Amino acid sequence: MTKINTNMRILSIKNVAALLLLAATTVTISAEQSKPVKDLFKKAPRTNVDGINYKLDVKDHEAMVVAGENLYTGEITIPEKITVDSVTYYVEEIDNAAFKKCASLVKVNIPSTITVIGSSAFEDCTSLTEITIPTSVKEIEDNLFTGCSSLTTVNLHDGITSIQHNAFKKCSALETIKLPSGLTSLPYNVFMDCSSLKSVELPYALEKIGYSAFQNCSSLESIDIPNSVKAIGWVAFKNCTSLRSFSFTTSMDNIANSLFEGCSSLKEVNITNSIRGIDHDAFKGCSSLDSIFIPNNVKSLASSIFEDCSGLKIVNIPAGIKEIPSKMFKNCASLKTIVIPNSVKEIGSAAFMGCHSMTEVDIPSSVAEIGGDAFNECHGLTKVVLRAGRPAKIKKDTFSKAMQKEGVFYVPNIFVYQSDPKSVWIKFRNYKLINL
Repeated sequence: MTKINTNMRILSIKNVAALLLLAATTVTISAEQSKPVKDLFKKAPRTNVDGINYKLDVKDHEAMVVAGENLYTGEITIPEKITVDSVTYYVEEIDNAAFKKCASLVKVNIPSTITVIGSSAFEDCTSLTEITIPTSVKEIEDNLFTGCSSLTTVNLHDGITSIQHNAFKKCSALETIKLPSGLTSLPYNVFMDCSSLKSVELPYALEKIGYSAFQNCSSLESIDIPNSVKAIGWVAFKNCTSLRSFSFTTSMDNIANSLFEGCSSLKEVNITNSIRGIDHDAFKGCSSLDSIFIPNNVKSLASSIFEDCSGLKIVNIPAGIKEIPSKMFKNCASLKTIVIPNSVKEIGSAAFMGCHSMTEVDIPSSVAEIGGDAFNECHGLTKVVLRAGRPAKIKKDTFSKAMQKEGVFYVPNIFVYQSDPKSVWIKFRNYKLINL
């Protein structure tokens, strides 16, 4: 009896184990069946037809062009469909990096069945000269043509709604391009280092230009910004050394930092009344800029805006500005005069350092502090008018040693400026009275 019960228990355990194994198998099959099509595509079989590699989606009869062991060369024509083992597959996608680094690839003909071209698909195809995007493709993915240094012709249709970052970065032979009419945003780095780019036609619907979008486009001479553009990112036109003129739109309220830094040919700039602030280094190194008008609506100025603008002769400081930031006019060697508004309370360090053509400056009574090197290395400066009854706080190097010894300072009360033995002002030799 005991023996029989033991066998029965063993049999029961085996049955339970079998049931558990069956359940686990059932769950596994269900999980596999529930996977998305894209996951199944990853495990799809591969094939090569007429020299082009494909992944096959057996379920939906779709094919994706992929990279192979050997790099593609010459001219490639992608067919609309292929036949494998008597089954027809429609070619609908080009995989990420499918043609990446195919340095001898000259041309790719893309059929209208293609709806997706993956990111970096043509990256570093250095011999690719032209490309036409079919109307079936609605998005230009990131890094799509990065490093295509021979690409001269890009045909984009108006149905494209999105272009991703770095799409045309380092396309150094590209001279002209017309962007799709429905495009509302240009991403960062999109045309960065396109050194031959001369002409860009922007769509009227465009609202934003990303940072570094046209950085180092050294052949770009002009660009018309649609009034729909509300924002342009920092360094967007940095080192566009051929850019000669630029007009801001009435939809913009800010000039981003380093926007035109290094634009050595920039001569004409129209700042609209909508602009409220100018960020640091915005026009740094614009050596051909000889005059600029800043509207009084501008309430915020940052450091080094006009630093190294060696040709700048005429510029105004907007009324209401409370501070002239550090290095704002540093090395503006052609700047002769500047009117400092009564609203200014502080002049930052090195604000006018190296302004060799400046012969005199009138500092209003509102100024309470002048930073170090603010007027140092101003070799032509001989006259300073100080209208404050109480001396402003300065550093020992605010003015050059030569100015301290030979310059003339006009003040409302000489005694006040010479009464404090610990003050830097006592080191100045030549004071004269002014009539307030």
